[in-house]
Amino acid sequence: MGVDDFFDDEFLDFESDDDFEEFENSSSFISSFNNFKDSLTTKHFIVFGGVIMSLFLVYFVSYRFEVRNETNITAETTTLSPTTTLSPTTTLSPTTTLSPTTTTAVKTDVVSATDPLESTVIVALPDCGYMGSGTIVSKLGFILTNEHVISDDGTSCNKKIEIWTSESGEKDPVLKYIAEIVEQNITLDIAILEITRTYDGSPLPKSFRNMCVGDSNSVSQGDNLLIWGYPDVRDVNFDTIGRIDVSQGFVSGFDAETGLSEKAWISLSSTISSGNSGGGAYNELGQLVGVPTAVYQGNFSSRGLLRPMNLVLDYFDSFYFESCKWYRKK
Repeated sequence: MGVDDFFDDEFLDFESDDDFEEFENSSSFISSFNNFKDSLTTKHFIVFGGVIMSLFLVYFVSYRFEVRNETNITAETTTLSPTTTLSPTTTLSPTTTLSPTTTTAVKTDVVSATDPLESTVIVALPDCGYMGSGTIVSKLGFILTNEHVISDDGTSCNKKIEIWTSESGEKDPVLKYIAEIVEQNITLDIAILEITRTYDGSPLPKSFRNMCVGDSNSVSQGDNLLIWGYPDVRDVNFDTIGRIDVSQGFVSGFDAETGLSEKAWISLSSTISSGNSGGGAYNELGQLVGVPTAVYQGNFSSRGLLRPMNLVLDYFDSFYFESCKWYRKK
């Protein structure tokens, strides 16, 4: 009996025994798959799902890691200023170099030459009727001057100390601050003042423009020094206060003083006006190295005398001053 005689359904009308065997094999595969599926338990599905999730997590983490590394590399190699923008068509050649001539050399340990203008002040005692010069030597508002500029002569007239400043050499100074005496040394003729408030009641600045202190032991004979101060301040008439002035002189020698130092004075070739007392003497680097203090009257000439800053530092706490070693040109 043939295959066709066994099956009456046209859908299962096999043309040959080979077709029937193929059908039988496929049925066997389906049956095996169904048997395998029926044999799976909930535990098997949980394990299978866990494997799938693990593979997905491994892929996801690997992908995120690669993306983050690419982002970091891009950020490190293309760091731009917040205000810098590049055109979408802009490309940078990897061989681009800067010419050596574009490098600008900057000197260190040099103070701007405009600093003495803003840091040199008038120290005025209206109740005493006299005034002199001073130098702001700290961002905190400490002022270096001569003791005789703020002495009270026993009348307590130095309770009110006015500080006048200049915006430029072409303008008259203006009354800006009120100061108090912090320390004074009669032997050295040196005093330290502190700015405590503004004259008009406005807030004090957070930082004062000041001069830094250099090494006066490095000053040698023949060195040129600049003297900043107010040589023309009037003793009585406060309506005609003189303007800030700068003069020059060379170091002619050094004088000793018993009980102080073999280098207690720096002698200057030029005469120092009485109004310059308490001002500043600066070396070629713009560092404060001396305080104009006195005038020596000789038989045939007179010369100015400066107190060396190293001697001042021997008697006053360094807290009041700022050293030039911390300064750089701005």
